[in-house]
Amino acid sequence: RTFARYTERTTFERPLTSGVAYAVRVLHSEREQFEKQQGWTIKSMHCIEQAPVEKDGYAVENLEPSPVQEEYAPVIFAQDTIAHVISVDVLSGEEDRENVLRARASGKGVLTAPFPLLKTGRLGVILTFAVYKRNLPSSATSNERIQATDGYLGGVFDIESLVEKLLHQLASKQTILVNVYDTTNLSNPISMYGLDVSGDDLEHVSQLNFGDPFRRHEMHCRFKQKPPWPWLAITTAVGILVIALLIGHIFHATLNRIAKVEDDYHEMMELKKRE
Repeated sequence: RTFARYTERTTFERPLTSGVAYAVRVLHSEREQFEKQQGWTIKSMHCIEQAPVEKDGYAVENLEPSPVQEEYAPVIFAQDTIAHVISVDVLSGEEDRENVLRARASGKGVLTAPFPLLKTGRLGVILTFAVYKRNLPSSATSNERIQATDGYLGGVFDIESLVEKLLHQLASKQTILVNVYDTTNLSNPISMYGLDVSGDDLEHVSQLNFGDPFRRHEMHCRFKQKPPWPWLAITTAVGILVIALLIGHIFHATLNRIAKVEDDYHEMMELKKRE
């Protein structure tokens, strides 16, 4: 409950996240003892990825146990808004697994491709940081980082909620239509937000930087109704610039706040050891 209370009280520092969770690294040789200590079985999210359930039909106790593998990463702490992920092995999900492995080997924040979030089914992304048992030099090798990994801290972003918060009353009397795409694979872009509509000459395309150099994102903006000239060019340019700056600035600020949660977690664990 300490982690849940802390993250709930500091939600204002991460205005765009739906929640923050911590998953611990557990080797297979430690699994039996770990599950006895926790009082629950490490669960797999694989079955949900294959056959998504309705929002009201989701229950973590109905998930299958995570299959035998070399290591696991079950969620042990979570903000109340995403408490339904506790006991779920993030290494059992295709998107989360790739994210976790890249984060711990690089020592940097890593962003997933868009995928349906557990329980809600809404499209979202997860920003993951590896938490190490000790401070590592910037020159540390990937293997050294893997061996020193204690767990993983993740921030969940509900894309629909994120964009709507930024657009709320931003355009005043003019409604701005926004589409956000993951363009990492240019031949098959993934729609993250907005309805697919035919483009027009007034559509403005901006590149979005979410802090992960391995992923690419674009934002397409246009007015729902065409405003009269000469304000068209002025309001379009200013509106698009504000949206792009807000998304970039707030996302990076949130990234820094999530990193601060990692530091606070280390301090909390040190204090517990001294008690």
